[in-house]
Amino acid sequence: MTRPLYCDESIWIPVADGLRRRGWTVHTAKDEGTLGDPDRRQLAHAVDNDWILVTFDDDFLSLVEGEGLEHAGLLYVQQAGRKIGDVVKAVDAHLEGRDEDDRSIHYL
Repeated sequence: MTRPLYCDESIWIPVADGLRRRGWTVHTAKDEGTLGDPDRRQLAHAVDNDWILVTFDDDFLSLVEGEGLEHAGLLYVQQAGRKIGDVVKAVDAHLEGRDEDDRSIHYL
């Protein structure tokens, strides 16, 4: 089983709910009381809890690729033109094949 997921505030709540229905442990910025926190703090919150960050926000790519900030795994999901169910299926399929120790960046 993959580590828990942390959906930042850019991820649609129905996506988080869909992933939960598929059996994944999902924490959201809303659940965690981190809505409105800066991206650096969102990333730090995911790292502090050893959660994989799931986001639609490409600013996180600049933080981890450009600035080299630590992360526990990052799933950057392209949202343009995608329906909620398509996003849930893409993330679920990725997680099904993901190595437990994978701490890299993935583009979905």
